[in-house]
Amino acid sequence: MNKINKPNNMRKYSYGFSLIELMVAMVIGIIVLLGLVSLFTNSSILNRAQTGLAVLQENGRYAITRVKDDIEQAGRKHCATVAMPSDLITNWNQGYVMRSWMVDENVDFSNHSSTNGLPLVNQIELNYQSDPNQLPNATASVAGQPAYPLDPRYFIQGHTCGASTCQPGLTTVGSDQATNFRNIGTGDGDRAANTDILTVRYLDGGNRIINDPTANSFTLDNMVISAGTNPTLVSDCNTAYVSNGNWAGNSLTMNGTNVPNFNLKTDTRAFDLTNDFHTVSYFVGIDSDPNRSGRMISSLYRSENGNVQQLVQGVERFNVFYLAQLQTGHVARLTADQVQAIQDGGNATIDGCIIPPNSEALPGGVRLANGQGCLWRSIYAMEVHMLLNTVNDSSMKQDETYIYSPDSDARQTPASTLPSGLSRDRMYRREFTAIIPIRSYTL
Repeated sequence: MNKINKPNNMRKYSYGFSLIELMVAMVIGIIVLLGLVSLFTNSSILNRAQTGLAVLQENGRYAITRVKDDIEQAGRKHCATVAMPSDLITNWNQGYVMRSWMVDENVDFSNHSSTNGLPLVNQIELNYQSDPNQLPNATASVAGQPAYPLDPRYFIQGHTCGASTCQPGLTTVGSDQATNFRNIGTGDGDRAANTDILTVRYLDGGNRIINDPTANSFTLDNMVISAGTNPTLVSDCNTAYVSNGNWAGNSLTMNGTNVPNFNLKTDTRAFDLTNDFHTVSYFVGIDSDPNRSGRMISSLYRSENGNVQQLVQGVERFNVFYLAQLQTGHVARLTADQVQAIQDGGNATIDGCIIPPNSEALPGGVRLANGQGCLWRSIYAMEVHMLLNTVNDSSMKQDETYIYSPDSDARQTPASTLPSGLSRDRMYRREFTAIIPIRSYTL
């Protein structure tokens, strides 16, 4: 067989790439790879930022919604009414229209988580003086009387808190004393410093009374779920009375010594205060991050009748301002410590309290005193501010600026250590705020 020789011009195609060709290909490959890495990195950064901001937005909306739902109910009572000013703008008579509850002297609110912090008989002061312009301070105590009026000012109580203490103090009458607001500090379970505390109380539910009472006994339209003896409120649209009550089946027996007569033509109801009365508090606490060992995060907590629940993670600050109606009709925007400090005719910068309600518990037109903290009676709206972060690192840097209006309207950079004592981390921050009216205005 003859050997076939390939032409010389075909042999040259059997050689590999040259060094120059290989280097050019590698450079092109590296450029493409760097582009892909850069695209992936930027996409990851953008995705992390968007995820963090989405979580922040959702948490903020949810937190404001939950706080709003409770604040709107603050001071809610059975058959609440709204009073209007009388002839002169300086003669506001809110206190006359909304009457106080009468409480039997044997009721001990401190034994029940729902009513804890409400005053006892020896903690109420009355005023027997008559001054149409401004009642002076208290002149007599109710101690020793068969019944006493429950001052409606105790249905709202705020605390302005700093690094170590709160004003008014957390043991003040009216505070939520069934809830452990935690110690100041950054240990697991502590309360975050420089964050306010808010407590509101309101009534809900109730059983309709369907018979004329006989010997302090009432027949209810529904069966009682759990029988027992608890502080009990019976109220029509004019009179409200609290004493210890025995609940069983669809019957109720009031143990008070001076149970009033009720008008069953109105919506007369009985309320088991251990179930139908709510003491709700909000505060910021610090706990361990469940997703990262050794890291601490701050969260908004809600306590209802002593049961504490973590509500929203990432809440750094919680501040409340109170819009209070003064005796002159003016409105003041105050912090909790400023509201607590007002009494009588006020001070050099803030006018005094509205004329307090009459007391049905004692005869002779006796009124509750305008003592310290009387301005809590006339809070008609609250301005809530919360500063939230993205919980997890979502930014490339630690000095992302933000605005938190209770501090300043200017943009600010987070300090390396936050007021709560936590690290600032690489997070975005945003303020959420709402002005929330109280439905039961004129407490």
